[in-house]
Amino acid sequence: MARKAASLFSLGMFVIYGVIFFQLRQPLTQGYSDFISFYTAGKVLQGGAAESLYDITLQYKIQREVAPSVQIRQGALPFVRPAFEAWLFWPLAYLSYTVAFLVWNLFSCACVVVALLVLRQEIPELLKISPSLMLASGLSYFPVFLTILHGQDSLVLLLIYVLGFRALRREKPFVCGLTLGLGIFKFPLLVPILIPFVLKKRLRLLAGFAISCLVLGIVSVATVGWSTARYYPRYLLTIDSLARGVNRPQDMPNLRGLLSVLLPTSHGTSLVVLLLLTVLTIGYAVRKWSFVTSDQGQLFALGFALNVVTTVLVSYHCHAFDLSILLLPMSVTVGFLLSDSPAETIARRLLTWTTCLLMLSPLYLLSTFWLKTPSLLALLVAGFAVALGMTISGLPAMPPKTRMKISAAQT
Repeated sequence: MARKAASLFSLGMFVIYGVIFFQLRQPLTQGYSDFISFYTAGKVLQGGAAESLYDITLQYKIQREVAPSVQIRQGALPFVRPAFEAWLFWPLAYLSYTVAFLVWNLFSCACVVVALLVLRQEIPELLKISPSLMLASGLSYFPVFLTILHGQDSLVLLLIYVLGFRALRREKPFVCGLTLGLGIFKFPLLVPILIPFVLKKRLRLLAGFAISCLVLGIVSVATVGWSTARYYPRYLLTIDSLARGVNRPQDMPNLRGLLSVLLPTSHGTSLVVLLLLTVLTIGYAVRKWSFVTSDQGQLFALGFALNVVTTVLVSYHCHAFDLSILLLPMSVTVGFLLSDSPAETIARRLLTWTTCLLMLSPLYLLSTFWLKTPSLLALLVAGFAVALGMTISGLPAMPPKTRMKISAAQT
């Protein structure tokens, strides 16, 4: 019955998404989506002006040429990623904007499919779910649809997280670090997850991460030149003034966004509260984290899931489409709920409810399109984090001696 309901729900959401996409088809293909900023970066490289990649005037000139009918912007929708990512869009710049948009979204969908299939391999309990139902459920998750609607790159980060999870689960911390480092193009949604590894001195993982970042940094400097690379941090710090309204905290489903709604007129107070909540949230995740991979696989998986959710909450920049990376912790949760592992009834119920609500696309439609306050979704994400922490606490821990041996071997 539950599987039939899930199938019908996914089918219903695909129908709704189809209607939304059909209604927005002209604006999307005319350059109203976020993809225009990525396409612009590809065009800059194509034109041999890589040193001007962050020139907002040049970006606006290209966007006016590519999308002359866009009326909602008085300036460029800026490209804000490190320069190395622009090479992903360089070949797409040789295509028309509409074709490039479709090709990129097909690639993004492929990232979701690969990520879900990898999770299916790594979490044995997910084999109880048919591949078609799992893929349909993942692709019908609203943040995935929103990522595709905007032409964003969050689904690439999802795949990187999943591959990093797989490497660490298979006790390959160096490979995990190398893999996670590839996601540095969205560093606000990546750096926080490293904090537990730093505190636990997971040197191999951190070394792999550093190597990836170093290589990508060299590629970025080689692409735009040293002077432009030095300008990039200042460019990011002033981006809100260059493109007003693009990064409104009220649109962010994280702690920062939630406080912008709860304390809208008290900037100083909200900043202090934000710092305090960030420290407490990270501390909660660190305390619950387990580095066991083989003997206590579920503890490891739930701990990794909790750290992904925590990263979303404490990130400085996060939009509704970035919640697509929660497919990883939700898949871990579903696998746990399908297992026979012992857990407190309250924790299991809370985990079930928060996971179901996170998958409930109408909530996202309500908060994003009607209420226009996606930041309220942070309450649900926070509840999911609490449920994961309670579940971890309710599972039997590994004997201290065994844990010390594994920790020493993995360091």
